[in-house]
Amino acid sequence: MKQNYLRIKKGAINSVETTLRINNISGKILYIPDTYVDSLYGAIVRPQIEAIGQIKEQTVENNTIAYAMEVAERVIATDVDCIVSMGGGKTLDVAKYAAFISKRPFLSIPTTMAHDGIVSPIAVLKREDGKPKSLGCAMPTMMIMDTGLIASCPSHLIKAGIGDTISNYMALKDWDFAVSRGKDEMNGYAYMMSRTSLDALMKTQFDRLCPEFLEVLANSLVLSGIAMDYAGSSRPVSGSEHLFSHALDYYCEKQNLHGFNVALGTVAVLKIIGEDPAPVVSYLKKFEVDINPKHMEITEDTFVYCMQHATEMRNNRYTYLHEADLNEDKLRRIYQELVEEL
Repeated sequence: MKQNYLRIKKGAINSVETTLRINNISGKILYIPDTYVDSLYGAIVRPQIEAIGQIKEQTVENNTIAYAMEVAERVIATDVDCIVSMGGGKTLDVAKYAAFISKRPFLSIPTTMAHDGIVSPIAVLKREDGKPKSLGCAMPTMMIMDTGLIASCPSHLIKAGIGDTISNYMALKDWDFAVSRGKDEMNGYAYMMSRTSLDALMKTQFDRLCPEFLEVLANSLVLSGIAMDYAGSSRPVSGSEHLFSHALDYYCEKQNLHGFNVALGTVAVLKIIGEDPAPVVSYLKKFEVDINPKHMEITEDTFVYCMQHATEMRNNRYTYLHEADLNEDKLRRIYQELVEEL
């Protein structure tokens, strides 16, 4: 079942019932909310689901692959007809993967922009060893994003969303590079979609986190998700900056939001390959997106180690880092530049 409903606007949370009706949803509906978000908005969502069918509920205990499979098994065993999930990336990824495995329609209600997977065909879940794993799945069948709710969340979550989208800047350079080296193939539609997502953000007339800008950001994140769907992988929005971010997930004691990691990776890799990061840096500073590695509690040693080992994070993702000079002295110099300039 392909996505056939998308609504991004203030007050969109009130269109849950309409969304389900338009998509001919009925019967048993499994509601999977983030506990805290549910305490705020569950009273709005539940009655709308109950107006459509019989509501069942599931609380996300953890975001492991095994747990998402358990949820999928429950859906299949109890003949659930649709999954509705509301919350952040952890909750939505569990629901998204469970919907994919059980082949059920999925209504996603993201309440944060802190991740780049709100409509992507990828779920990031934890393996048995606790490390994150990106798993291919399907885009949500339906998505509702209420920019009014997003505006009320902590600003650093919105800024992480900016970091996610701005990282397309480096991802597209890496894709071009991989194609030029014969290490990958180009998908023109996916590339154009990712570029449009990036341009929509960087060329926006807004310079503060106002509701109008949030709508631009939400649309940019959605376009990134569609680009991944066209490509059949995360290639259009994930390059060396994501490899660096994955390495930080593995080796950095302080776990920062994904959007900040990839934004830092974008600026750092541009420096490594000798390209000017000024357009990215100036944009991030305009919205006060702080990616100073010291403020993120990323030590110089950790920065160097993660950059040198980033290419080990994925076997099938060729980037500039595979050929770049990553000697320790150079990386330490760049780290100091980042601390001074950011």
